[in-house]
Amino acid sequence: MLASTLAGGIWTLGHALPPPAQAQAPTAAVPARPGFSPWLRFAPDGSLTVLTNVAEMGQGTTGVIAQIAAEELELPVASIRVQPAPLAPEFFNPFIENYATFGALGFRVAYAVLAPVCAAARHMLVAAAAQRWAVPPGECSAAGGEVRHAASSRRLPYAELLQAAASLPPPDKPALRPPRDWKVLGRSLPRADLQAKTRGTAVFGIDVAPPGVLAAAVAHAPTFGGTLEHVDPAPALAVPGVRQVVPLAAAVAVVADRYWAAHKGLEALRPRWRAGPTAGLDSDALRATLREAVAAGRGDRFPADYDARLDGTAAAAALRGAGRVVDTTFDVPFLAHAPIEPMNCTARVGAEDATLWLSTQAPLDTQRAVADALGLPAGRVTVHQQLIGGGFGRRLEHDFAVEAARIAQAMRGSAAGRPVKMIWSRATDLAAGYYRPAAAARVRVALGDDGMPLALVADLAHPSLLDHSGLSNGPPRPPLDWSASMGWAGQGYAIPAMDLRWTRVEVGVPCGYWRSVGASQNTFFFEHSVDLAARLAGIDPLAYRRRLLAQKPRALALLDALAEAAGWSRPAAAGRFRGVAISEANRAIGGHVVELSVTGPGRFRLERITAAIDAGVVGNPDAVQAQMMGGTLFGLSAALFDEITFRDGRVQQSNFHDYPLVTAAQVPPLQVVVLGNGDRPAGIGEEGPPTIGPAIANALLAASGVAVTRLPLTRAGWSLASA
Repeated sequence: MLASTLAGGIWTLGHALPPPAQAQAPTAAVPARPGFSPWLRFAPDGSLTVLTNVAEMGQGTTGVIAQIAAEELELPVASIRVQPAPLAPEFFNPFIENYATFGALGFRVAYAVLAPVCAAARHMLVAAAAQRWAVPPGECSAAGGEVRHAASSRRLPYAELLQAAASLPPPDKPALRPPRDWKVLGRSLPRADLQAKTRGTAVFGIDVAPPGVLAAAVAHAPTFGGTLEHVDPAPALAVPGVRQVVPLAAAVAVVADRYWAAHKGLEALRPRWRAGPTAGLDSDALRATLREAVAAGRGDRFPADYDARLDGTAAAAALRGAGRVVDTTFDVPFLAHAPIEPMNCTARVGAEDATLWLSTQAPLDTQRAVADALGLPAGRVTVHQQLIGGGFGRRLEHDFAVEAARIAQAMRGSAAGRPVKMIWSRATDLAAGYYRPAAAARVRVALGDDGMPLALVADLAHPSLLDHSGLSNGPPRPPLDWSASMGWAGQGYAIPAMDLRWTRVEVGVPCGYWRSVGASQNTFFFEHSVDLAARLAGIDPLAYRRRLLAQKPRALALLDALAEAAGWSRPAAAGRFRGVAISEANRAIGGHVVELSVTGPGRFRLERITAAIDAGVVGNPDAVQAQMMGGTLFGLSAALFDEITFRDGRVQQSNFHDYPLVTAAQVPPLQVVVLGNGDRPAGIGEEGPPTIGPAIANALLAASGVAVTRLPLTRAGWSLASA
């Protein structure tokens, strides 16, 4: 029954919120019934807590959610709190039928779900006041947390209307405030979470400290698929503070009173491992295999339902008849996510239940996986979502949470049932898998007499991330890995015919979603090929793209705004060169112009970066700008020097000295242009990484006349000059 109840001083108006239960798919829609939405919790004083299924991992989505509620409910932003919603079906993301954060869906989902329920609540509050005053609702309005009747100058605060409003049915189609009338949304408001984060009081997963918590450090088998053969616990148990050594199938953990003791205990162990099937994996050999696969050109073809221009017959005919063809083979390495907050999870496991505290992008999948591992009903696993110190897709997986739960389950004696905080070291984090796949591509562009593309054929080869990822995001093994089409299908360039083929090359290395997924490498392949085509045609790269986008006004507007901000129409200073790249995804269009100088053979300096994004409808310009900056730097690190390499099956990188992040001293002046030319919110979180790499490559092409066919750039003979 829908009701208004008073519990612990908080009005929970609408659906009762059940404890976490076995997850089920959302049921069919039912007619609206009395009560505010379960997404909204009003306090007796009229302040509001908004529930969200969007994880906060630095992108500022929770601040924009508060702006959505403030806009539609006419409440001060300062009176609105945002908290994670329970793991219940009514809080699933309707776009993906899951409770997870990925795909640049944060603001898009939040606005689609919360704007209508907040608008409905406003209508209900206005209707309740109108009933009390016996006046038509059209004569009343909401403002500043109260309802006003202008004709009589009467006012009622929301706090006095909550009970009556909750007894009313919500409107079927509440009218949303049009963007032209926004007073709170569309503005750059200060982020409420910055003070706690800058002062170090914000609680991330790694900060959780429930009473009696112990600490665990973990070492994994050095090759994927390897197993633990034997370990003598005595050396670790001799370290003061160590409680227990926990052998696992492919790992060993040391549990202690404090993390440093656990870490030292782990260092004292000498586990014996049985090698896995990847023991002979070598990056150079894999690169050769991938390049051979794309040269053979026998991959599975993507059908026309991915893009109407996909027509292998027409593309092949255009290649045969073209007088000029750009033919380039590229390759890129595995990449790690390397979030600043390493993987961690605190788990307490009892006889009949379990509790997790962790930073996760996929709490529902985590709940299910841990329940399955422990032999518990999903409803007996409670997940406490924490702030995330960087996700980038790595925290869509739940392997680390299952591992923490198994360690906690194994505790004996006085430690049994106590929570255990498992923290991976940086070396463990880099070596434990779920990388962006290593990939190769052969791209051929057939040019007409006017130098413009007649067709594009792309042969790709890489592992399937869908074979490895634990994210509930579609069939586990579809015939094609749709991530291979990202960055190709749906792009706005006027290319009459395309052919896209993918060869699955599996090597036993766990692959997963990396920020912008397939677009991160495919945009490099595509956009550098466009520059090579423009160069062969003798046309300025920007002018070439303008011709390709002549029938795409929104993309053309983005390109023009980017070019204007970068000063493309003005000749670059002597010794400087520019490159441009753009891409479309998640309803957004983004791009970069990079200006650089060559300081010596194989060395260059970044002089200026200009970025632009059309986010459709902009909720908070500063948040969009920050996301684009963050994505730019994330992609910049990958383009300049990052790679995960294997020798004898072992990952060669162990920390930021050999898997570096770009530093402030290496970043030139960076300008971001934010546009809002759409009619719906678009994604912003994944739009920075794809185009920064090809923009640099295109600038280096302009400087040297030589194609960049490998990333990172250190593998292509280029290195960044010191500032």
